[in-house]
Amino acid sequence: MPGRGRPRGYAVIDLETTGLRPSWNDRVIEIGIVHLDLAGEVTGEWATLVNPGRDLGPQHIHGITAADIRHAPAFGEIAGAVAERLDGRVVAAHNLPFDAGFLSHEFGRLGLGTPLDHTAGVCTMAWSAQFLPGAPRSLAACCARAGVSLNGHHEALADARAAAGLLRHYLALAGPPAPWEPLIEAVRDAAWPAAGDP
Repeated sequence: MPGRGRPRGYAVIDLETTGLRPSWNDRVIEIGIVHLDLAGEVTGEWATLVNPGRDLGPQHIHGITAADIRHAPAFGEIAGAVAERLDGRVVAAHNLPFDAGFLSHEFGRLGLGTPLDHTAGVCTMAWSAQFLPGAPRSLAACCARAGVSLNGHHEALADARAAAGLLRHYLALAGPPAPWEPLIEAVRDAAWPAAGDP
């Protein structure tokens, strides 16, 4: 499913996971996605729990229990929905290498390739050095410095909303064109798997 026509804006993502390394069989257990248009206005939200098919890891951090995910879909059941929500958009996150790496690994487990690459998206943590100089790099600290509300920290949609708020703040400070303008044009040619794959 290639990106088609005019880029549609940004998909700001956040994941909750069973741990820190997909190479150690850690898995995604919650996904939050916030859509922004190219001007930074929110145009949609989506979130789901994901059944990882294993233990949930540090529940004291993410607060997700076995009862919460008992009837949640496996990643393979929602991969098409995720791809559809990222297609044609610049992917952004606070600590994008972490989120992009986990999502890429989940698609890879299904035999699906994606254009997910942290160098092809906007990391609000990395850009904080330019837009929030001197601020600690954590999501909570960056939000506090930028005046962005963060309610329900370590819930995927709440954190995605907060990262989207940071991105809006950066866009307002930078003014047009965005400093990552080449990434916006590149999503035209990014190929995402179709909803029916694999």
